Amino acid sequence: MDSTLANSPLMNSTLMKPTLVKSTKDHCITLPPKINSQGMQVKGYEEGGVLRYEMPQLELQVVFIFAVTQVFHFVLKRVGLPSFATQILAGIVLGTSMIGQTDEMRKFLFPNFGLDDSQAQDILDAVELFGYTVFLFLSGVKTDMGMVSKIGKQSWATGIAAVVAPLVVGGVALLALVDLYSHDANEIVALTAMQSITVFPVISCLLNDLKIQNSELGRLALSSSLVSNVLGILLVFLTSFMKMKKEDALKNVAMTACFLFVIIFVARPAMLWMIRKTPEGRPVKESYLRAVLAALLLSSFASNYFGQSVLFGAICLGLVVPDGPPLGSALVNKLDCFFVGLLLPIFVTVTAVKVDLNVMVKSIDKLKIELFLISIVFVSKFVACLVPSLLCQTPIKDSVALALILCCKGVVELGLYRYLHETDAFSERRMGLALMAVLASASLMPILVKLLFNNSRKYVGYQKRNVVHLKPDSELPILACIHRADQINPVIDLVDAFYPTPEGPVGVYVLHLIKLVGRAMPVFVSHQLQNKVADGTSYSDHVILAFAHYARSNPRAVRASIFTAVSPPKLMYEDICHTAQDNHTVLILLPFHKRWSSIDGSIVSEDSHIRSLNCSVLQWAPCSVGILIDRGLSPNAAASTASDEPFRVAVLFLGGNDDREALALGRRMARDPQLYLMVVHLGVDEEEGGVISWDKMIDREALKVFQEGFFGKNVEYRKEIMEDGPKTARLVRSMAHQFDLIIVGRRHGIESIQTAGLSAWTELPELGILGDLLASSDLDILSSVLVVQQQKRL
Repeated sequence: MDSTLANSPLMNSTLMKPTLVKSTKDHCITLPPKINSQGMQVKGYEEGGVLRYEMPQLELQVVFIFAVTQVFHFVLKRVGLPSFATQILAGIVLGTSMIGQTDEMRKFLFPNFGLDDSQAQDILDAVELFGYTVFLFLSGVKTDMGMVSKIGKQSWATGIAAVVAPLVVGGVALLALVDLYSHDANEIVALTAMQSITVFPVISCLLNDLKIQNSELGRLALSSSLVSNVLGILLVFLTSFMKMKKEDALKNVAMTACFLFVIIFVARPAMLWMIRKTPEGRPVKESYLRAVLAALLLSSFASNYFGQSVLFGAICLGLVVPDGPPLGSALVNKLDCFFVGLLLPIFVTVTAVKVDLNVMVKSIDKLKIELFLISIVFVSKFVACLVPSLLCQTPIKDSVALALILCCKGVVELGLYRYLHETDAFSERRMGLALMAVLASASLMPILVKLLFNNSRKYVGYQKRNVVHLKPDSELPILACIHRADQINPVIDLVDAFYPTPEGPVGVYVLHLIKLVGRAMPVFVSHQLQNKVADGTSYSDHVILAFAHYARSNPRAVRASIFTAVSPPKLMYEDICHTAQDNHTVLILLPFHKRWSSIDGSIVSEDSHIRSLNCSVLQWAPCSVGILIDRGLSPNAAASTASDEPFRVAVLFLGGNDDREALALGRRMARDPQLYLMVVHLGVDEEEGGVISWDKMIDREALKVFQEGFFGKNVEYRKEIMEDGPKTARLVRSMAHQFDLIIVGRRHGIESIQTAGLSAWTELPELGILGDLLASSDLDILSSVLVVQQQKRL
């Protein structure tokens, strides 16, 4: 593979040089250019040959391969196949085993593809190999090696067993069968060793495809694969050095040590200096990114110079790049789309194109030993990954899913097989077998894991975890989610409105949510245990200071716990649900996805990721959920600050579980004598003697304490008869200007007389009908709104 890059026409600047080529079934003949009577070269088609410009042909190859892989993925993803498996299948179809052997395909798209002296092949190889190199570099950038020191015992045991057990079992099998393969010992040993390794980037990509890297199983798989990957790298280096002559081994060890010294003690400090020079919240300078890319090319060249693969330098440099923002995330954002999104699929497809499966099929009877070794290594690896999980009392289905994940193969193993094949360390038939083994693993494992592991089932609520069933004087445990600094004060104001006292305290669990960029492994930090992660990065300082100060000002009434979760936006709901479940909270507070100006009430920003996250939490939350729509400081709140006027809260009650949850929050607030609460019952005319449903009876009981004036003069009950939806809308709009906070139930999917005709105009279903009405941009108010959904239970 290294010689392919070194001898590539890219290095000789011949991309735009026209060449006349005549294709035959057996060989390729380069024809001299045709000269006319004036001595000028004729451009265009020459009879018996094809005029080929290298750059347009490269573009045609790239576009064609990418289009075919996307079509395959669009069709096969419906049966559960990941994109990597569909890319291999596309390569097999395009390859020499199927349509790639036709004269038309060779003539117009892959002229002489597969011949060592083909210039078209060299150019395409150089391009897609560079894409593979950048992929490995970015995989190193996303890997936080500092997490190794924080990995638990189960991950250490699983990661070590995943490598050692199959190597031992495979080694014993090799010794037992040594008489049967003595002439091909090196190839069979290499195949067995490759089947034993577990690669962190492959597991990370698989979990990302399955969307479970943020789950407990995903975190365990990532940490275990990281241990296996580190151990595998050490074993590979030891094996490679042991095979060298003593003089060459010492020389390579010395040069490798020098290279590692330079990137660790020169390159990494330089990148840390770049980060220090970048102001907080500002993007990294383009010159810094260009310097890192230049270092990538230089490190690949240097590693090739002292006898290692060009990939070695890229991986090592990627590992020393500080992951996450600002540098790591900037590199991933700049390079990921083109190199990983475009060139890496081409690398996978071209690798499959080059393999002639007909050779493997014709000699399948000669591959019995290889098939046996692959099977026994897989079984031993599966059992080795399964046993530690079972000993740690992990559920059987989750343990099997973890073992299947760690047994999966992917693009890194495929690249190593290709390297062995192109350096003549692998025969054609064994390369075909290795390709099919990777394809089988990449196809079956995701499907089986999906069948075994249902991540959402752990959020099902079997206990009553809502405000309605909370004892009046017990602690109110709340999980408050924060994305930005401007969301801190509204949450503290709302928590303060719940009137925390020593007799009725409030436990606030604050979760600071940060988008995962430039990392492969999600991060979850409990700031009660530590304030910094392994690389010294500090998280959530402003959140910690704000809530710590609030808790200190109410030491006997407020208990604050702060957490930070760095995860993909689509999977942040798992962090929220996990935290709510582990801390037994009864209410999750979510910020609204729109941000209003506190000056004129206009919309400042809108984040679709936050809206999607809120919808996911509403669907899977193990307790009640409240979405806080903060429109800024209302006029009443400003006046109350200056003249000690009460904080005015309204609860709009129509009936049902969600409205009773909203009423329970209002009842909690009503204990504060300095707060004014109005409960507005939006009812309908009820005929005397009619049958009263059980739900209506519960509603009446919930309203009784307010109707009887149990809480005193600061609480007012008011009933309004609503005949249709428009009348309700007019009343709600007229009341919206009179209160600082309005609490409503979500009532999703519930039809009633009071809201008839309004559902057709709802723009945000996650807020319900009344919540959407109060959050509308057409409503010119500054009052905040809390939309409440009671815990969903089976």
